[in-house]
Amino acid sequence: MSTLAIVEAFVNLPDPRRSEGRRHDQALCLALFTLAISAGCQGFLAIQDWLSSYRSELIELFQPPKSRLPSYSTIRRVLLN
Repeated sequence: MSTLAIVEAFVNLPDPRRSEGRRHDQALCLALFTLAISAGCQGFLAIQDWLSSYRSELIELFQPPKSRLPSYSTIRRVLLN
């Protein structure tokens, strides 16, 4: 995973999710969600649509493990915790 400044801004936040099933790093998720909200997205579905629209660019920039971006369910879980 890339160490961009926006990801580093969220690295030290506690992750309340259970350790089992954590497929996406919380810092990466929060960085992606911040970008989506900055782009005008309002709500979980809008964030998911934005991530889907820019999938290849985001994967190239952030280099997430296994080239995966968070799903709608992950967006909800991370933001509601």
